[in-house]
Amino acid sequence: MMTSSLLGRTFLLIAGLLVTSLLGAWFVMNQRLGPTPEQSVAWEVASLANVTKVSLESADPESRKELLSLLDRREGLRLIPRLSTDQLIDFDRSDTEKRLTRFLKLEMGERTQVIGAVNGVEGLWVSISIRRQPYWLGVQQERLERSLDPPWEWAAAIVVFLSLLGAVLISQQINRPLRSLAGAITGMESSGQSPPLPENLPGEFGEVNRRFNHMRKALEQLEDDRRVALAGISHDIRTPLTRLRMEVELASISQDVRANLVDDIERIDGVVRQFIDYARASVLQGSDTDDAAPGVKAAVERWRDDGLRIKLECPEQLPWVGRRVDVDRLLDNLLSNIARYARSAGDCDGELRLSSQTGVLVLELDDYGPGVPERELERLLEPFSRLEAYRSDREGTGLGLAIVNRIVLRHQGRLELRRARTGGLGVRLQLPSAKQLGV
Repeated sequence: MMTSSLLGRTFLLIAGLLVTSLLGAWFVMNQRLGPTPEQSVAWEVASLANVTKVSLESADPESRKELLSLLDRREGLRLIPRLSTDQLIDFDRSDTEKRLTRFLKLEMGERTQVIGAVNGVEGLWVSISIRRQPYWLGVQQERLERSLDPPWEWAAAIVVFLSLLGAVLISQQINRPLRSLAGAITGMESSGQSPPLPENLPGEFGEVNRRFNHMRKALEQLEDDRRVALAGISHDIRTPLTRLRMEVELASISQDVRANLVDDIERIDGVVRQFIDYARASVLQGSDTDDAAPGVKAAVERWRDDGLRIKLECPEQLPWVGRRVDVDRLLDNLLSNIARYARSAGDCDGELRLSSQTGVLVLELDDYGPGVPERELERLLEPFSRLEAYRSDREGTGLGLAIVNRIVLRHQGRLELRRARTGGLGVRLQLPSAKQLGV
């Protein structure tokens, strides 16, 4: 709908004001400032007819031929006898001619005949009587066209067209900075980056762009600081964890206690690794593969070795340019989510389907778990977010799907969570090739 955009609303407002102004001006001119062109021509023709009639009636017979020749040369008038054998064409071929005929009859009488052509000679012919003799008084076609053309409707249409064209240009000038701002905000949402907006715009537009550029720099700096902090803290934690594990292995404790301590250390190390993955997922790096199929199959095999039952539909080749580690992170986090929360009592835990469409990697994963309420789907993409039913008795940091979402956003792709046909959680994502993003 045109009214749903600022451009459409601005255009309709300006166009409405212009059309209203033109209609008001036409009404005033038509009602108060003067007659229409048809009225003016009717008055002129009636006046010429009266002058011609009076002049010929008062002139002597010798002067009438000279007077008629003078009227023909100077005024474009012709006077011929009206005969019953004349071949006539009515003067009503257009709305203008019909209006002019009506005004002429008002001025000269209802019995006046108004004809468009007499014996093949076109023009405006009106019937008059001179000394009780019937005549046709003709006005040349060229004189009528000068008086009636161009009609006011054409002039008004041209004015309206030019006014609406100006309204479009004005609306575009107003809408262009806002459209650029909307595009920059979309870029920030999808990839976390956007080019700076021009600040040399007039008035409030320049101020809005300056404030957006300042906010963009602040957010980018905040994101860089958070990424460095997460990576640094996680790295610093893993060092003492490694030393602690060595000490546990060498300590004189029972085998059961040692196994429990090592298991706890590995869990902490897994959490730290997810923090590192979350920090790295915000950076889109170069490419090291043009075929995602080997990485997909290897990742699925690792999880099958750990007991996860996954049905895989994957072609022999998946044309996709990017980093294999990104595909590994996507699959590890998606499959670990099934391993923790969606194990099935049947023969299969999930179905994974992959395809490549014009260089875009398409991944669909449906699990056989209990599923997620529709109202909770969007919240699953938030960092550290887990459903209440899983908080107390399941491991995890709530970063799995958040990492997947960050990788997809950095590739300017799409991620959709839905209710799967298998009853569990369905994930569908599209991951464009890095070469499409200029990386």
